[in-house]
Amino acid sequence: MAKRKPQRRKKPSKKTYKISTVNKFLALLLFSLLITLAAYFILLKNHNDKVNESTKIQKEKIKHADENNIDKIIEEYKKTTKNTTTDKYEEFNKEFENEYIHPIEPKKDEPNLKEKNEEIQSVEKKVFPENKQTLEKQTAQQKPLLPALEEETMHKEVEKKKEKVVSKTSNKPKLSIVIDDVTLQSQINHIKDIGYIVNISLMPPTKGHKNSARIAQNLPFAIVHFPLQAGITSIRFEEDNTLKVGDSYKKIEKRVAQIRKWYPKIKYTNNHTGSVFTSDKTSMEYLIKALKKYNFQFIDSRTTAHSVVKEVSKEFGVPYIARNIFLDNNKDFKYIQNQLKKAIRIAKKTGSAIAIGHPYPITIEVLKKSKYLLKDLDLVYINKLPVR
Repeated sequence: MAKRKPQRRKKPSKKTYKISTVNKFLALLLFSLLITLAAYFILLKNHNDKVNESTKIQKEKIKHADENNIDKIIEEYKKTTKNTTTDKYEEFNKEFENEYIHPIEPKKDEPNLKEKNEEIQSVEKKVFPENKQTLEKQTAQQKPLLPALEEETMHKEVEKKKEKVVSKTSNKPKLSIVIDDVTLQSQINHIKDIGYIVNISLMPPTKGHKNSARIAQNLPFAIVHFPLQAGITSIRFEEDNTLKVGDSYKKIEKRVAQIRKWYPKIKYTNNHTGSVFTSDKTSMEYLIKALKKYNFQFIDSRTTAHSVVKEVSKEFGVPYIARNIFLDNNKDFKYIQNQLKKAIRIAKKTGSAIAIGHPYPITIEVLKKSKYLLKDLDLVYINKLPVR
């Protein structure tokens, strides 16, 4: 019987060997990549923890800083966070150097100038007959003749009617200048001294300015300057009870209700800072809903180019009113006056404009000395602006 030859173990083919080697290499590469990613995320977390801790410290420094070192602290914060915001008073950036123009279309049902003039003439004809024959006919129909005193009264009523119609039909462009951040009677006195209509926007009362509601009582017109969440560089200026993204509707409504109690006659409110809040749709929906409930009209100060106020206003069926120009991001006479000229140009181009400034002495000075620039415009309160 022949011996069985021992079976030789087959050697793997070169092709199989190559595939196995490649798989091992890929597995090793994947493992190395996972290790690298894990190490990266660990380092990133540690870095973020350090940045967050640094940011927290910087926030506290900014909150408790005094006037002498606030600028230095904010600059340190910017370097830490690589923040590019250039202005610590508002969320100002280069986008706001551009004009914000919203053309206003006249209402179709609004009577035109010709119709209103015809209305005046009709009133005059009824009260003052053009000839004796007409007078005799009226005398025959209305006996006895009107006493002289009654006739004089009717004459005054016609004059009032004329005045009322003429004031509504002014063809001059309309400009509303708003001064924000008002908390003191002395500031109101300086604004009144400007010499023409300027809108006053008052902060809600806090421990720091308890009388900001009381001093509004004797004003013919005013606005509430509503504190809303801003960017980090405005944290030093954050007011007590500032509304923030994530606040519930119940909290927002309670805040609006309180402001309504403080300011029972005021209808308009504009945002104090608020670049973060006005960019958040849910937050603005809550706010507009509450404002509408308590009969407030919101004015978008446009402290950010990412504002969703226009979209939300349309959603709730309320007018959208917005700032066109900031006057005093730079406290320089020539700069402020040039910003005012931009606002004038927008008003002449579109029919109306809103310019916002602050109660700085330089701003008050510019407005007083720039009265000659405004001769072709109607300076009006916000409620006299045409709305879309």
